[in-house]
Amino acid sequence: MEKKIKGPIYTLNIFHQYDNETKNTNTIFIIQTVRIFTGFKYEILLEDEFKDETIAIHIGGLHVPDVLIPEVGPAEGRREYSNLEGLYRIIITKQDKSINEFIIEINGSRITVKEKPKKPFILISTQTSNEP
Repeated sequence: MEKKIKGPIYTLNIFHQYDNETKNTNTIFIIQTVRIFTGFKYEILLEDEFKDETIAIHIGGLHVPDVLIPEVGPAEGRREYSNLEGLYRIIITKQDKSINEFIIEINGSRITVKEKPKKPFILISTQTSNEP
């Protein structure tokens, strides 16, 4: 019988990344599993909706990579947004309809978590960028 994992099963890392091609700074959202896979590095299927100051991301299943090269690591999904500034409500849902909500503030290169759930299934972290 498989043990049920207690605590968070995903991480959400939010950071800025400068795009040399467009000369813009984008805000990157990377969702990863806490679990490390030893056969392949799976992709997490994500669906997102960005409306007003709300970013809703639904975590779907795992996708087997097209190129089957053995690799160790967490499953990962990525979304990228441009021109984010101000307060945003982040809603993350899982396949079982569980929801975690966060409030973040983006002020220039600074990203701050203002509110987070008490018992999250996803841990959130932010990084400040070093823009050129």
